[in-house]
Amino acid sequence: MKRLWKAGTALLLAALLILSGCTARGPAPEESVSSAPEEEGAMPEPTMLPREEVGELENLLLVNAENPVPDDYTPELYPVSGAYQMDADAAGSMLWMLYDAAAQGVDLMVVSAYRGTERQRQNFNNKVQEYISLGLSEEEAVEVTSQWIAPPGTSEHETGLAADIVTPGYQMLNHGFAETQAAKWLAAHAPEYGFILRYPEDKTEITGITYEPWHFRYVGKRAAREITERGVSLEEYLGVAGETYAE
Repeated sequence: MKRLWKAGTALLLAALLILSGCTARGPAPEESVSSAPEEEGAMPEPTMLPREEVGELENLLLVNAENPVPDDYTPELYPVSGAYQMDADAAGSMLWMLYDAAAQGVDLMVVSAYRGTERQRQNFNNKVQEYISLGLSEEEAVEVTSQWIAPPGTSEHETGLAADIVTPGYQMLNHGFAETQAAKWLAAHAPEYGFILRYPEDKTEITGITYEPWHFRYVGKRAAREITERGVSLEEYLGVAGETYAE
């Protein structure tokens, strides 16, 4: 698993972030495309997947620092919002989730979904250079970057099963998103569509990733419900980090 910040590095980073005016990574400018309708009910009903099949497909592929994306893994991609695409296992359910949220007056905004390995490498390297420019050594910059952006080959975005979701009124990818209506709706309803909050606040030592209230991963409705009800991470559910929860 990715190493968590060393105390000294974390303190140095905090000071640098305050000086630079940054709080956390935000969506790239080209990724700020709203998937939410301008008015309630404006979004057309999804046709890719029948409602009764939402979340029925299961995909428990584990991707993290210790389990990179398999070399032969090639997602079958479908559009979910603007230019953003997801794996077929997830796309139909995501479309229904966006639709139902809009029908209930909640604007969900996809700002990242599938990313190829080369794009992931660019994102990672750009963030490393940003931290170096703030005064960190290359080693420190790589370590800190790994808490926010997975190294290429180890990101769930490379599977097409994960999406970063915000709301038009709050587009920053930081912990403040958790207080928005959109985040609270997702926390309550995402499992109904087969999605889990992948990086919970109390599981950072297991996932190796900082709390990300915007990052949702498709696993399938049955597993999503069990993972959420038991309050475990995907690693724990699969028995990678402790007790095996999966049936």
